Amino acid sequence: MKYGLLMHKPTTNLGDDIQTYANMKLLPHVDYIINRENIYKFKPEDEKPIAVVMAAWWMWNKWCWPPSKFIYPLFVGFHYSDNKAAKQAGCPVGYRFLTGLGKKYLNSYGPIGCRDYYTRDNLRKIGIKADFTGCITLALPKQKRIKPEKEYVCLVDVAKPIEKKVRKQLENTDIEVKVITHNVLMADQLAASFEQRMDKAEELLTLYQNAKCVITRRLHAALPCLAMDVPVLLAMKNPQSIRFNPYAEWLNYCIPIQYVNGEYEYDITNPPANPTVYREYRDKIIKSVEDFVEKCESLGDVAADDIDRLKKSSRSIAIWRNINMRKTAAIWEKELNGDLTDNEIKKNNELKAQIRENRFKPRTQNKTYDKLMLRYLSQARRIFDSPEKKAERKRAREAEKKAQQEALQNTQK
Repeated sequence: MKYGLLMHKPTTNLGDDIQTYANMKLLPHVDYIINRENIYKFKPEDEKPIAVVMAAWWMWNKWCWPPSKFIYPLFVGFHYSDNKAAKQAGCPVGYRFLTGLGKKYLNSYGPIGCRDYYTRDNLRKIGIKADFTGCITLALPKQKRIKPEKEYVCLVDVAKPIEKKVRKQLENTDIEVKVITHNVLMADQLAASFEQRMDKAEELLTLYQNAKCVITRRLHAALPCLAMDVPVLLAMKNPQSIRFNPYAEWLNYCIPIQYVNGEYEYDITNPPANPTVYREYRDKIIKSVEDFVEKCESLGDVAADDIDRLKKSSRSIAIWRNINMRKTAAIWEKELNGDLTDNEIKKNNELKAQIRENRFKPRTQNKTYDKLMLRYLSQARRIFDSPEKKAERKRAREAEKKAQQEALQNTQK
Protein backbone atom coordinates (compact mmCIF):
# COMPACT_ATOMS: atom_id res chain seq x y z
CA MET A 1 0.00 0.00 0.00
CA LYS A 2 1.09 3.55 -0.65
CA TYR A 3 1.39 6.13 2.14
CA GLY A 4 0.21 9.71 2.40
CA LEU A 5 1.58 12.44 4.64
CA LEU A 6 -0.58 15.26 6.00
CA MET A 7 0.66 18.80 5.55
CA HIS A 8 -0.78 22.23 6.23
CA LYS A 9 0.60 24.15 3.27
CA PRO A 10 -0.39 27.74 4.11
CA THR A 11 0.84 27.58 7.70
CA THR A 12 2.40 30.47 9.62
CA ASN A 13 3.66 28.17 12.38
CA LEU A 14 6.70 25.89 12.06
CA GLY A 15 5.07 23.61 14.62
CA ASP A 16 2.86 22.28 11.80
CA ASP A 17 5.94 21.25 9.82
CA ILE A 18 7.53 19.66 12.90
CA GLN A 19 4.40 17.50 13.27
CA THR A 20 4.62 16.56 9.59
CA TYR A 21 8.32 15.71 10.00
CA ALA A 22 7.59 13.49 13.03
CA ASN A 23 4.84 11.74 11.07
CA MET A 24 7.12 11.23 8.07
CA LYS A 25 9.83 9.61 10.20
CA LEU A 26 7.42 6.86 11.27
CA LEU A 27 6.39 5.87 7.73
CA PRO A 28 8.29 3.42 5.49
CA HIS A 29 7.97 5.84 2.55
CA VAL A 30 5.85 8.80 1.44
CA ASP A 31 4.00 8.62 -1.86
CA TYR A 32 1.57 11.52 -1.51
CA ILE A 33 1.60 14.87 0.26
CA ILE A 34 -2.00 15.52 1.33
CA ASN A 35 -3.38 18.98 2.02
CA ARG A 36 -4.99 18.70 5.46
CA GLU A 37 -7.64 21.32 4.72
CA ASN A 38 -8.82 19.61 1.51
CA ILE A 39 -8.66 16.01 2.64
CA TYR A 40 -12.29 15.44 1.69
CA LYS A 41 -11.51 15.62 -2.05
CA PHE A 42 -8.21 13.69 -2.14
CA LYS A 43 -8.15 11.13 -4.96
CA PRO A 44 -5.01 9.27 -6.11
CA GLU A 45 -4.45 8.59 -9.80
CA ASP A 46 -5.00 4.83 -9.52
CA GLU A 47 -7.94 5.26 -7.09
CA LYS A 48 -6.33 2.87 -4.62
CA PRO A 49 -6.51 3.51 -0.85
CA ILE A 50 -3.66 5.48 0.72
CA ALA A 51 -2.57 4.83 4.33
CA VAL A 52 -2.45 8.05 6.39
CA VAL A 53 -1.54 8.70 10.03
CA MET A 54 -4.08 11.37 10.98
CA ALA A 55 -1.92 13.20 13.52
CA ALA A 56 -2.69 16.90 13.17
CA TRP A 57 -4.56 19.95 14.38
CA TRP A 58 -8.00 19.77 12.76
CA MET A 59 -8.88 22.17 11.16
CA TRP A 60 -9.68 25.61 9.78
CA ASN A 61 -12.10 24.48 7.06
CA LYS A 62 -14.28 22.29 9.25
CA TRP A 63 -16.80 21.79 6.47
CA CYS A 64 -14.19 19.71 4.57
CA TRP A 65 -15.05 16.59 6.59
CA PRO A 66 -15.20 13.58 6.53
CA PRO A 67 -12.06 12.61 4.61
CA SER A 68 -12.12 11.02 1.18
CA LYS A 69 -12.85 7.29 0.97
CA PHE A 70 -9.36 6.89 -0.50
CA ILE A 71 -7.85 7.73 2.90
CA TYR A 72 -7.19 4.64 5.03
CA PRO A 73 -6.61 6.28 8.41
CA LEU A 74 -4.85 5.64 11.69
CA PHE A 75 -5.97 8.10 14.35
CA VAL A 76 -3.21 9.02 16.78
CA GLY A 77 -2.30 12.53 17.94
CA PHE A 78 -5.69 13.84 16.77
CA HIS A 79 -6.65 17.34 17.95
CA TYR A 80 -9.97 18.81 16.90
CA SER A 81 -10.18 22.45 17.84
CA ASP A 82 -13.27 24.27 18.91
CA ASN A 83 -11.84 27.62 17.80
CA LYS A 84 -14.12 29.66 20.04
CA ALA A 85 -13.24 27.66 23.16
CA ALA A 86 -9.55 27.90 22.26
CA LYS A 87 -9.99 31.66 21.61
CA GLN A 88 -8.59 31.33 18.10
CA ALA A 89 -9.76 32.91 14.89
CA GLY A 90 -11.52 30.52 12.56
CA CYS A 91 -14.74 28.59 12.17
CA PRO A 92 -17.07 29.29 15.14
CA VAL A 93 -19.14 26.12 14.76
CA GLY A 94 -17.66 23.90 17.47
CA TYR A 95 -18.16 20.18 16.83
CA ARG A 96 -21.07 20.34 14.36
CA PHE A 97 -19.12 18.46 11.67
CA LEU A 98 -18.36 15.63 14.09
CA THR A 99 -22.04 14.78 14.41
CA GLY A 100 -24.08 12.72 11.95
CA LEU A 101 -21.88 11.23 9.23
CA GLY A 102 -18.81 12.94 10.70
CA LYS A 103 -19.38 11.08 13.96
CA LYS A 104 -20.14 7.81 12.18
CA TYR A 105 -16.90 8.13 10.23
CA LEU A 106 -14.78 8.53 13.37
CA ASN A 107 -16.52 5.72 15.23
CA SER A 108 -15.98 3.38 12.29
CA TYR A 109 -12.21 3.88 12.74
CA GLY A 110 -12.24 4.29 16.52
CA PRO A 111 -11.20 4.49 19.17
CA ILE A 112 -9.73 7.83 18.12
CA GLY A 113 -6.27 8.45 19.56
CA CYS A 114 -6.27 12.05 20.78
CA ARG A 115 -3.42 14.50 21.26
CA ASP A 116 -4.79 15.97 24.48
CA TYR A 117 -7.39 15.35 27.18
CA TYR A 118 -9.55 18.19 25.87
CA THR A 119 -10.12 16.50 22.50
CA ARG A 120 -10.60 13.07 24.10
CA ASP A 121 -13.17 14.36 26.60
CA ASN A 122 -15.12 16.36 24.02
CA LEU A 123 -15.27 13.47 21.57
CA ARG A 124 -16.56 11.21 24.33
CA LYS A 125 -19.22 13.76 25.27
CA ILE A 126 -20.71 13.57 21.77
CA GLY A 127 -20.57 9.77 21.65
CA ILE A 128 -17.29 9.17 19.80
CA LYS A 129 -14.98 6.43 21.09
CA ALA A 130 -11.74 8.14 22.04
CA ASP A 131 -8.54 7.56 24.02
CA PHE A 132 -5.51 9.68 24.80
CA THR A 133 -2.37 8.78 22.81
CA GLY A 134 -0.31 11.97 23.03
CA CYS A 135 1.20 14.08 20.29
CA ILE A 136 3.01 12.52 17.33
CA THR A 137 6.05 14.69 18.09
CA LEU A 138 6.69 12.59 21.21
CA ALA A 139 7.85 9.89 18.79
CA LEU A 140 10.50 12.06 17.12
CA PRO A 141 13.90 10.41 16.75
CA LYS A 142 16.98 12.07 18.19
CA GLN A 143 18.83 14.31 15.76
CA LYS A 144 22.51 14.34 14.89
CA ARG A 145 24.78 15.25 17.79
CA ILE A 146 27.13 18.08 16.86
CA LYS A 147 29.53 19.59 19.38
CA PRO A 148 28.97 23.35 19.08
CA GLU A 149 31.88 25.78 19.10
CA LYS A 150 30.18 27.49 22.01
CA GLU A 151 27.48 26.17 24.33
CA TYR A 152 24.09 27.82 23.85
CA VAL A 153 20.53 27.94 25.15
CA CYS A 154 17.51 28.39 22.89
CA LEU A 155 14.72 30.83 23.71
CA VAL A 156 11.76 29.93 21.53
CA ASP A 157 9.03 32.58 21.30
CA VAL A 158 9.41 33.60 24.94
CA ALA A 159 8.45 36.94 26.46
CA LYS A 160 11.05 39.74 26.40
CA PRO A 161 11.39 39.81 30.22
CA ILE A 162 12.49 36.15 30.14
CA GLU A 163 15.08 36.89 27.47
CA LYS A 164 16.39 39.80 29.54
CA LYS A 165 16.56 37.61 32.65
CA VAL A 166 18.42 34.81 30.84
CA ARG A 167 20.97 37.19 29.32
CA LYS A 168 21.65 38.63 32.76
CA GLN A 169 22.08 35.13 34.23
CA LEU A 170 24.61 34.25 31.52
CA GLU A 171 26.58 37.52 31.61
CA ASN A 172 29.71 35.98 33.14
CA THR A 173 29.57 32.70 31.27
CA ASP A 174 30.61 31.58 27.79
CA ILE A 175 27.10 30.36 27.01
CA GLU A 176 25.39 31.95 24.00
CA VAL A 177 21.69 32.88 23.78
CA LYS A 178 19.86 31.95 20.56
CA VAL A 179 16.48 33.65 20.13
CA ILE A 180 14.20 31.65 17.84
CA THR A 181 10.64 31.95 16.59
CA HIS A 182 8.26 29.40 15.09
CA ASN A 183 6.41 32.21 13.31
CA VAL A 184 6.90 32.18 9.55
CA LEU A 185 5.43 34.05 6.61
CA MET A 186 2.73 32.16 4.78
CA ALA A 187 4.10 33.34 1.42
CA ASP A 188 7.51 31.85 2.22
CA GLN A 189 5.93 28.53 3.21
CA LEU A 190 3.87 28.37 0.02
CA ALA A 191 6.93 29.17 -2.09
CA ALA A 192 9.07 26.47 -0.44
CA SER A 193 9.06 22.88 -1.67
CA PHE A 194 8.12 19.99 0.62
CA GLU A 195 11.78 18.95 0.80
CA GLN A 196 12.87 22.47 1.75
CA ARG A 197 10.30 22.65 4.52
CA MET A 198 11.29 19.28 5.95
CA ASP A 199 14.97 20.27 5.78
CA LYS A 200 14.15 23.43 7.71
CA ALA A 201 12.25 21.44 10.36
CA GLU A 202 15.18 19.02 10.71
CA GLU A 203 17.65 21.90 10.95
CA LEU A 204 15.60 23.48 13.73
CA LEU A 205 15.28 20.19 15.61
CA THR A 206 19.02 19.63 15.31
CA LEU A 207 19.57 23.07 16.81
CA TYR A 208 17.38 22.08 19.78
CA GLN A 209 19.08 18.68 20.06
CA ASN A 210 22.47 20.25 20.65
CA ALA A 211 21.35 23.04 22.98
CA LYS A 212 22.28 23.13 26.65
CA CYS A 213 18.59 23.72 27.30
CA VAL A 214 15.50 25.19 25.67
CA ILE A 215 13.01 27.64 27.18
CA THR A 216 9.75 27.99 25.29
CA ARG A 217 6.02 28.61 25.36
CA ARG A 218 5.52 26.49 22.23
CA LEU A 219 3.98 23.01 22.43
CA HIS A 220 5.92 21.86 19.37
CA ALA A 221 9.21 23.02 20.78
CA ALA A 222 8.63 21.57 24.26
CA LEU A 223 7.41 18.10 23.19
CA PRO A 224 10.16 17.55 20.59
CA CYS A 225 12.70 18.41 23.30
CA LEU A 226 11.10 15.80 25.56
CA ALA A 227 11.34 13.25 22.75
CA MET A 228 15.01 14.07 22.11
CA ASP A 229 15.97 14.23 25.82
CA VAL A 230 16.88 17.91 25.62
CA PRO A 231 16.37 19.78 28.93
CA VAL A 232 13.38 22.06 28.42
CA LEU A 233 11.47 24.60 30.49
CA LEU A 234 7.91 25.43 29.49
CA ALA A 235 7.21 29.07 30.37
CA MET A 236 3.66 29.98 29.47
CA LYS A 237 1.02 32.30 30.86
CA ASN A 238 -1.79 29.76 30.94
CA PRO A 239 -0.66 26.21 31.87
CA GLN A 240 -4.36 25.21 31.90
CA SER A 241 -4.57 25.76 28.13
CA ILE A 242 -6.65 23.06 26.47
CA ARG A 243 -3.79 22.24 24.09
CA PHE A 244 -1.32 21.62 26.93
CA ASN A 245 -3.39 19.23 29.03
CA PRO A 246 -1.68 17.03 30.34
CA TYR A 247 1.71 18.19 29.03
CA ALA A 248 2.31 20.95 31.56
CA GLU A 249 2.43 18.18 34.17
CA TRP A 250 4.98 16.25 32.09
CA LEU A 251 7.42 19.15 31.90
CA ASN A 252 9.38 21.49 34.06
CA TYR A 253 7.10 24.51 33.76
CA CYS A 254 6.23 27.88 35.25
CA ILE A 255 4.42 31.03 34.27
CA PRO A 256 6.78 33.73 32.91
CA ILE A 257 6.36 36.10 35.85
CA GLN A 258 7.52 33.38 38.25
CA TYR A 259 10.73 32.87 36.29
CA VAL A 260 11.39 36.60 35.90
CA ASN A 261 10.84 37.28 39.61
CA GLY A 262 13.04 34.38 40.67
CA GLU A 263 10.08 32.49 42.17
CA TYR A 264 10.86 29.40 40.07
CA GLU A 265 14.35 27.94 40.10
CA TYR A 266 15.72 26.54 36.87
CA ASP A 267 19.50 26.54 36.51
CA ILE A 268 20.13 27.09 32.80
CA THR A 269 23.87 26.53 33.29
CA ASN A 270 23.14 23.07 34.74
CA PRO A 271 19.54 22.29 33.74
CA PRO A 272 17.68 19.42 35.43
CA ALA A 273 16.64 16.35 33.48
CA ASN A 274 13.13 16.27 32.06
CA PRO A 275 10.40 14.17 33.71
CA THR A 276 10.02 10.79 32.00
CA VAL A 277 6.23 10.28 32.07
CA TYR A 278 6.11 10.76 28.29
CA ARG A 279 8.18 7.66 27.47
CA GLU A 280 5.29 5.24 27.96
CA TYR A 281 3.21 7.19 25.44
CA ARG A 282 6.10 7.58 23.02
CA ASP A 283 6.55 3.80 22.91
CA LYS A 284 2.81 3.28 22.37
CA ILE A 285 2.69 5.73 19.46
CA ILE A 286 5.64 4.06 17.74
CA LYS A 287 4.12 0.58 18.28
CA SER A 288 0.71 1.76 17.02
CA VAL A 289 2.18 3.08 13.75
CA GLU A 290 4.37 -0.02 13.31
CA ASP A 291 1.30 -2.25 13.69
CA PHE A 292 -0.63 -0.05 11.25
CA VAL A 293 2.14 -0.28 8.65
CA GLU A 294 2.32 -4.05 9.07
CA LYS A 295 -1.44 -4.30 8.55
CA CYS A 296 -1.29 -2.06 5.47
CA GLU A 297 1.47 -4.16 3.93
CA SER A 298 -0.58 -7.31 4.51
CA LEU A 299 -3.62 -5.89 2.68
CA GLY A 300 -1.87 -5.98 -0.67
CA ASP A 301 -3.63 -4.62 -3.76
CA VAL A 302 -7.01 -3.78 -2.24
CA ALA A 303 -9.78 -1.53 -3.57
CA ALA A 304 -10.82 1.59 -1.63
CA ASP A 305 -14.45 0.44 -1.41
CA ASP A 306 -13.35 -2.84 0.20
CA ILE A 307 -11.80 -1.15 3.22
CA ASP A 308 -13.99 1.97 3.42
CA ARG A 309 -15.81 1.59 6.75
CA LEU A 310 -18.24 4.49 6.39
CA LYS A 311 -20.06 2.77 3.53
CA LYS A 312 -21.93 5.86 2.40
CA SER A 313 -22.43 7.05 -1.16
CA SER A 314 -20.73 10.20 -2.37
CA ARG A 315 -24.23 11.65 -2.88
CA SER A 316 -25.32 11.14 0.74
CA ILE A 317 -22.01 12.53 2.04
CA ALA A 318 -22.32 15.58 -0.24
CA ILE A 319 -25.89 16.26 0.92
CA TRP A 320 -24.88 15.97 4.58
CA ARG A 321 -21.86 18.24 4.06
CA ASN A 322 -23.89 20.85 2.17
CA ILE A 323 -26.60 20.95 4.86
CA ASN A 324 -23.95 21.55 7.49
CA MET A 325 -22.29 24.19 5.35
CA ARG A 326 -25.59 26.09 5.23
CA LYS A 327 -25.92 25.79 9.01
CA THR A 328 -22.35 27.04 9.38
CA ALA A 329 -23.17 30.04 7.20
CA ALA A 330 -26.22 30.81 9.35
CA ILE A 331 -24.13 30.66 12.54
CA TRP A 332 -21.58 32.99 10.98
CA GLU A 333 -24.21 35.49 9.95
CA LYS A 334 -25.50 35.58 13.51
CA GLU A 335 -21.94 35.87 14.85
CA LEU A 336 -21.10 38.72 12.51
CA ASN A 337 -24.43 40.54 12.75
CA GLY A 338 -23.81 44.27 12.99
CA ASP A 339 -20.13 43.98 12.02
CA LEU A 340 -20.58 43.90 8.24
CA THR A 341 -20.01 46.85 5.97
CA ASP A 342 -22.54 47.66 3.23
CA ASN A 343 -20.16 46.21 0.62
CA GLU A 344 -19.74 42.98 2.60
CA ILE A 345 -23.52 42.67 2.99
CA LYS A 346 -23.91 43.18 -0.78
CA LYS A 347 -21.32 40.46 -1.54
CA ASN A 348 -22.95 38.07 0.91
CA ASN A 349 -26.41 38.64 -0.58
CA GLU A 350 -25.10 38.09 -4.12
CA LEU A 351 -23.49 34.83 -3.11
CA LYS A 352 -26.56 33.67 -1.21
CA ALA A 353 -28.74 34.34 -4.25
CA GLN A 354 -26.47 32.16 -6.41
CA ILE A 355 -26.44 29.49 -3.70
CA ARG A 356 -30.27 29.40 -3.62
CA GLU A 357 -30.35 28.94 -7.42
CA ASN A 358 -28.10 25.89 -7.21
CA ARG A 359 -29.39 24.50 -3.95
CA PHE A 360 -31.76 21.80 -5.23
CA LYS A 361 -29.71 20.51 -8.15
CA PRO A 362 -28.32 16.95 -7.82
CA ARG A 363 -25.48 17.21 -5.33
CA THR A 364 -23.18 14.71 -7.04
CA GLN A 365 -22.98 16.85 -10.17
CA ASN A 366 -23.38 20.16 -8.40
CA LYS A 367 -19.81 21.48 -8.23
CA THR A 368 -21.13 25.03 -8.60
CA TYR A 369 -23.00 24.72 -5.29
CA ASP A 370 -19.92 23.49 -3.46
CA LYS A 371 -17.75 26.25 -4.90
CA LEU A 372 -20.28 28.94 -3.99
CA MET A 373 -20.65 27.68 -0.43
CA LEU A 374 -16.88 27.47 -0.02
CA ARG A 375 -16.56 31.04 -1.32
CA TYR A 376 -19.24 32.21 1.08
CA LEU A 377 -17.72 30.46 4.10
CA SER A 378 -14.22 31.61 3.20
CA GLN A 379 -15.49 35.15 2.84
CA ALA A 380 -17.13 34.94 6.27
CA ARG A 381 -13.94 33.61 7.80
CA ARG A 382 -11.93 36.47 6.32
CA ILE A 383 -14.31 38.91 7.97
CA PHE A 384 -14.12 36.96 11.23
CA ASP A 385 -10.31 37.16 10.93
CA SER A 386 -10.31 40.90 10.19
CA PRO A 387 -7.95 43.16 12.19
CA GLU A 388 -10.90 44.66 14.07
CA LYS A 389 -12.27 41.25 15.13
CA LYS A 390 -8.79 40.02 16.02
CA ALA A 391 -8.18 43.11 18.16
CA GLU A 392 -11.48 42.53 19.92
CA ARG A 393 -10.57 38.90 20.70
CA LYS A 394 -7.09 39.96 21.81
CA ARG A 395 -8.57 42.41 24.32
CA ALA A 396 -10.82 39.66 25.65
CA ARG A 397 -7.86 37.25 26.00
CA GLU A 398 -5.75 39.85 27.81
CA ALA A 399 -8.58 40.60 30.23
CA GLU A 400 -8.99 36.89 30.96
CA LYS A 401 -5.25 36.37 31.48
CA LYS A 402 -5.13 39.34 33.84
CA ALA A 403 -8.00 37.85 35.84
CA GLN A 404 -6.20 34.49 35.99
CA GLN A 405 -2.97 36.10 37.20
CA GLU A 406 -4.84 38.05 39.88
CA ALA A 407 -6.58 34.86 40.99
CA LEU A 408 -3.22 33.05 41.16
CA GLN A 409 -1.66 35.86 43.18
CA ASN A 410 -4.61 35.82 45.59
CA THR A 411 -4.19 32.09 46.19
CA GLN A 412 -0.49 32.57 46.95
CA LYS A 413 -1.16 35.22 49.62
